[in-house]
Amino acid sequence: MSNTTNALPLTNEPLRIAVRRLHWFRKAFAQYAQLVGEEIGCDFAVDQTILTGVFVRWLRAIKKQKPKSSEERKDYFEFAAALMLRELNRTMPLTARSAPRLAPADTAAAFWPEGYVCTMFCIKVLTAAVEQEFHQHPEVGDAFHDLRHWWSYRENVAQDSSFAAGFLQLLMGHEPNWMMPDVFRTRLHRDLQTD
Repeated sequence: MSNTTNALPLTNEPLRIAVRRLHWFRKAFAQYAQLVGEEIGCDFAVDQTILTGVFVRWLRAIKKQKPKSSEERKDYFEFAAALMLRELNRTMPLTARSAPRLAPADTAAAFWPEGYVCTMFCIKVLTAAVEQEFHQHPEVGDAFHDLRHWWSYRENVAQDSSFAAGFLQLLMGHEPNWMMPDVFRTRLHRDLQTD
């Protein structure tokens, strides 16, 4: 996983609020792309117009599916990050202007630098928010280190961006509902039934 420890801009607000502010979101994404670009040896261009559209759609999506029960709050943090990744993949705001010369050949950063940055950004925001709100440090699951999952992720989101939401959940060690990976109620209902 990326070593960009202090990759997110400072804010006086809780991260869960700051991330819902367009200015912070745009700054955070551009800053993160630059830092990861330096780490993997890749020059990225961020289309701020596309990124603004991503932000607006993501904000609408998380408001639409926000659970009423506070007991679902922690699960929803991960789900909100999954929806963020779905929107980033729907209209990719990032373009690699050079090959990632420092990324090992057997990594997602090497074969799909844009998808890697977007995914890592969502994981970074999720991790920082969960640490701040719940004093826990989420860890990626085994799927994160399996390149076959990353290839499958890239192929599937090219056909349907909703799969990005499922892949983030998979990378974080959860088994998503692949029928509707971007619907929170479905995930919650399934999880309750299996318990």
